[in-house]
Amino acid sequence: MVKKDNGYYNKLMNHLTSIQMCTLITTGRTGSDFFQSLCDSHPQIITFNGILWLHDFWKESVCTKDNEIIISDLLTEFVGKNIEKFKSKYDTFERKDRLGENSDQNIDIDISLFKKHVCHLLNGREINSKNFLLAVYGAYSLSLNQDIENKKIILHHIHHAEKLQSFLSDFPKSKIICMTRDPRANFVSGVMHWRKYNEKFDHAPHLYFYIKRIIADAYSIMHYGNDYMVVKVEDLGEKCILESFCNWLHIEYNDSLNYSTWGGLTWLGDSCSAKKNDGVGWSAKMLDNSWEDKLKFNDKYILNFLMNSRLKHYGYKYNKISFIDYLFVFLFIPIPLTFERRFFTIKYITNSIKNNLYKKILVNLMFYPKRIIYFYSVYFNVLSGFSFNSRYLKCKND
Repeated sequence: MVKKDNGYYNKLMNHLTSIQMCTLITTGRTGSDFFQSLCDSHPQIITFNGILWLHDFWKESVCTKDNEIIISDLLTEFVGKNIEKFKSKYDTFERKDRLGENSDQNIDIDISLFKKHVCHLLNGREINSKNFLLAVYGAYSLSLNQDIENKKIILHHIHHAEKLQSFLSDFPKSKIICMTRDPRANFVSGVMHWRKYNEKFDHAPHLYFYIKRIIADAYSIMHYGNDYMVVKVEDLGEKCILESFCNWLHIEYNDSLNYSTWGGLTWLGDSCSAKKNDGVGWSAKMLDNSWEDKLKFNDKYILNFLMNSRLKHYGYKYNKISFIDYLFVFLFIPIPLTFERRFFTIKYITNSIKNNLYKKILVNLMFYPKRIIYFYSVYFNVLSGFSFNSRYLKCKND
């Protein structure tokens, strides 16, 4: 019986090693979690329960630093640090404690069984970050009673572009999916929703980091040279876009791509989402954040100029640039953006002083000029004739 088990798991691990790896990153509030949830129930895709920073875990693990890695200890450490991935009742931020159409279900992986699967998959193989990642995905899929031999893609959600380097050192031929969104809606969603969820994000460094990530978009991954594809979250309601996605990955289209699930259970969105998804898949209502009303004229004018080439490229609404705009934008850039103004209000500064957050006031003063300098660098890039260009999913006949 043991020999049969070992042969069975060895066959599965060989298959896991051979299939295409694909990683997923975001460029802000662009629907990367949602897109992964659409792939969750596809019969040819293996994925995990949300973001998994396995290479970070591997570097920080106390077990991997030992001369001899004891797999049972390593698994105990891994599960302990990611318990909400296996028992989603603990994942209140992503609302995975309320899965199912009636919001009364959650993922409940048999951890003993999961560990058993990992141990069998790694039996006779070197214990390294690459094999451990493959075994974790394989074991998670087996714990959900999925048919691994039918899988053709492993979708690994790494979320941040800066985490790609360590991942690609193990999987250099991985494809990369980069999520995007109308940058103005992205900006409003990222600043307002994070600020509402937790006040610790209510400062200039977060705004600076966020707007830089939005402007960088797919250029944050192009230098790796991997096969990549940008996916516009606004397009995910179109069947032809999902078909193009399947064609790019060389898998079959499946209707499960129209349903947002984790572990096969319906998901209605995370805690940062201002609106609850009343359906089970893509919803235009979920993306509508009225950015046109929430951004002042100055913001919209500057962002239209700085990202005009990008807006045209992706087919977003934009205004043509005239000669006079080059002068006015240059003059307007130092004016505080809509979301920057509050950092200099008496109320904000008084509240910060009352809570002994003097450092917060100081860093706001430091990052405001950094944002101005960054915008000028983008401005001169536009002046030099920069034209945005990236591959993104289109319908077959587009």
